[in-house]
Amino acid sequence: MPAVDKLLLEEALQDSPQTRSLLSVFEEDAGTLTDYTNQLLQAMQRVYGAQNEMCLATQQLSKQLLGYEKQNFALGKGDEEVISTLHYFSKVVDELNVLHTELAKQLADTMVLPIIQFREKDLTEVSTLKDLFGLASNEHDLSMAKYSRLPKKKENEKVKTEVGKEVAAARRKQHLSSLQYYCALNALQYRKRMAMMEPMIGFAHGQINFFKKGAEMFSKRMDSFLSSVADMVQRSSSLCLPFLSAFP
Repeated sequence: MPAVDKLLLEEALQDSPQTRSLLSVFEEDAGTLTDYTNQLLQAMQRVYGAQNEMCLATQQLSKQLLGYEKQNFALGKGDEEVISTLHYFSKVVDELNVLHTELAKQLADTMVLPIIQFREKDLTEVSTLKDLFGLASNEHDLSMAKYSRLPKKKENEKVKTEVGKEVAAARRKQHLSSLQYYCALNALQYRKRMAMMEPMIGFAHGQINFFKKGAEMFSKRMDSFLSSVADMVQRSSSLCLPFLSAFP
């Protein structure tokens, strides 16, 4: 089927089989988009949840590193260097936790929130207008059926006039609801393009900012620190060799 740009508003009043057929295409598209958006939101919430968990995990790690010196090891003599090193690592993890917390907030505000707003505003609006359009169409059909069943006797002119007014009112209501529904479906075709892209732009910017700030934080200062820690580990490993070589 060739691509269709929009539902023509001037055809709303006609309510022809062709218009209804075209409407069903737009409704199917809206339904598919709703299902996909729900799945996309679940995936994005999972990413946000993992990032939020990283915040909690790094916070716990920092506290645990500080807890080393409080363990009162029976053989803790000479642990001063280890304690000071773990204190420094705790400070580094705290700084990293700030970045993780900032990223989690960015993901919530610029990735998860926009897709929720799209679902709650645009998709919910289309769904609500679909229900209202269905109700108005049913009322119109019922009033038309009622009018067609009226006997054609002259004494029924008053009843016929009243039912005619009822039909006219139902037709106006259906026309108005169809115009609103068609407009919402047309707008959805354009809104969905932005709705799919906006959260991923937020995700990308959040990650880029995280990595940039992380690189600035852990550049020269961490290089020298890690080098000294590696030397300390190497010295400790060398001291262990005589004990290990005592066993065949």
